[in-house]
Order: sequence, then structure tokens, then C-alpha cells
Amino acid sequence: MHLAKSSALALAFAAPGLAHAAALEQTVPSTVRLLYQDGMYAEFGLVFTDPDQTGHGATLPPPVGAPTFIPGSTGDLFQSHWNVSAAFKGDINTRFSYLVSFDQPYIADTKYGPGTFPSAVFTYQGSLADVKTYQITGTLAYDATESINVFGGLRAQRLDAKAAIPFLADYSVDAEKNWSYGYLLGAAYSRPDIALRIALSYYSKIHHDLDTSEFSALTGPQDTQTDVDTPQSVLLEAQTGVAPGTLVFGSIHWVDWSQFDIEPPVYGAITRAILGAPRPLVDYADDWWTYNLGLGHQFTDALAASFSITYEPDVGGVLTTLGPYDGRTTGTLALSYDYGKFNFTGGITYGKLGDTTNLLDTDFDEGSIWGAGLRVGYSF
Repeated sequence: MHLAKSSALALAFAAPGLAHAAALEQTVPSTVRLLYQDGMYAEFGLVFTDPDQTGHGATLPPPVGAPTFIPGSTGDLFQSHWNVSAAFKGDINTRFSYLVSFDQPYIADTKYGPGTFPSAVFTYQGSLADVKTYQITGTLAYDATESINVFGGLRAQRLDAKAAIPFLADYSVDAEKNWSYGYLLGAAYSRPDIALRIALSYYSKIHHDLDTSEFSALTGPQDTQTDVDTPQSVLLEAQTGVAPGTLVFGSIHWVDWSQFDIEPPVYGAITRAILGAPRPLVDYADDWWTYNLGLGHQFTDALAASFSITYEPDVGGVLTTLGPYDGRTTGTLALSYDYGKFNFTGGITYGKLGDTTNLLDTDFDEGSIWGAGLRVGYSF
């Protein structure tokens, strides 16, 4: 392909420590970065993420009881987790190339412990959300000109999910594993002489028909059907050289979270009976935008580093108990080192999660997150 040659600097700005994106999303797609590797290339990545969030107080509405404020704390409700990725890129001829990649785009791992609420009156204990996705993507790219590359591909995605909210009639739901399919399309413009690259990528929504088993104290066990669409998104990426060995890079990522919800039918009936109106188990009132800006510098032929800031504005409103944070600001530092045909890139991220409240007016206002990652690449 007529693309910029890979280097430690080119890999450093795509730091694997950047481990958290909007809502349930864990990773920003890296299709363009991988297509711009020179020749045949393979990589494996591993990221550890440890978010921290605590909620304070709760107000019980009728008919659960009189509108009464209950003091207490949830304790840390987000669980740490690992995220794995892998990819192989190759050239078919001087114009066509291909990419096969694996990632875990959406993860939720929330679990409430005993906290300090008076358990005889109210507790969040036992509330949990466990959502995992596994995605395989095949992409074909074509050099339309020396500077313009177009690409498209298919995505196969598996969704696993279960959740529980015991304080609402001992409710729980468990979904059967489900595979479904979507696509991606994109184009990129590059000028290797000034390290300029601009790319626009579109990722379709993926529809899942989930066979779900729901339980509540009001209904007993029931086998139901729940439809979930993992959302469509658009990613705009850009980079340019500003001095010898120095890059400025950034991205804008839009995700259509306003069209996403998880609404099992029994849960809707329970919330109608208890809260007076049906509520989704998870939903978002607005789309989420993620902005990233950074600077990378090559210190030697083999060693490069980058630093970037990621900002995600809050969307406002009341957010789900199973994922209570609204917006974030993080910083990521990465180092990349070439050793023969190998490249080693490591990164570390730290930042703050935005404050929010849930339907019981619990204030979640102590959120933070840190992550660390390592990616090993090999050029054939």
C-alpha cells in the first residue's frame, strides 16, 4: 500500500493505556491505524482498567415508602477488568490490503457490595451488571490514489449479558449468548512527507435478539425476548507533523447512545408497578461525544513517546444505577520502542469520571479511573 511507514512514533500515539470510552464502550476503534502499518503486521494487546465510583444517599419514592432520604454509601461499585485485542494486517498486492482484528468493544462490570446503608431499610447490595462483547472484524482496503485510501468490512459481534437489581422486587435477568453482524466503511487521506493523515470511519449498529430469563418476586421466573442494538458511531481522526520527529494528533468520536436501551419486558412491568412508569434497565438520554488531542515525539530511531488528553462532556439527566457516571477527563502517557521487527508500546491512563444521579437521587460524585496497557507488534 502507498502508506506511511510504521515507526515507534506512529504507534506511540495510539496508546493501549487509553482504556475507557463513552458509556459501555471500552475502546475507540483502531482500524485506520492498523491499515497504515507497513507490509505484513501482527499485534496483541492487553489492557487493565480499574474504575472507581461511589454513591451517597438515596430517596425512596412511593409506593416503596414515604419519600424519605436514607443516609449511607454504596462503596466502590465498579469492578476492575482486562481487555484483550489482536490483529493481523497483510497486503494482497500494491493496491489492496486486508485486516482481521479481534477486540472487546463494550464491557460493563458493576457490582454493589454491602455499603453503609441500613440494610433493614434499604440496600443496593447485590445489584450488578455484567456485559461482555467479543468482536471479530474483517476489513478490505483499496488505494484509490497515492494519497486516498478507502476501506470497508464486516463485523461479527457476540453479546453476553446479565443483571440484577434486588431492591426492585428481587429482579434479575440473564441473556443467552448471541452473535450478530454489522459493517464498517471509511476513507483516509495521507501525505507521508509531512506525516499528514485524515480519516473518517463509520461503524454500523449491530442488532441482537436476546433470549432472556427474567425473575422477580412479583412475577416469578419468565422466559422473554429482549432486543438490544449496540450503537452506530462515527470516528474522525487526524495527525500532522509540526516539527522534525514531532506529531500532533487528535480525534472526535460520536456514538449514537441516545438510540440504545436494554428494556427487558418483565423489568418494564415491575418499574411500572413500583415507580409508576416503565423504565429501561439501561438507557441514555443523549448521544455521547469523545474528544482526544495529543502530542508525540520521536527521541531516537527506536524510542518515541506521546501524551494526550481525552475529554467527554456530560450529557446531563438521570443515569442508570448500573453504570453511573456522566462524562470524563483523562490523561494518557505512552512509550513506544522498536526492537528489530518487534514494537513494544505501553501506556498508562488516569482521570476523573463525571458526577451524576440515578432515579433514587443517589449522588455518584467520587469517580476516577486508571488503566495500563501493553501492545506487542511484529512486522514481517
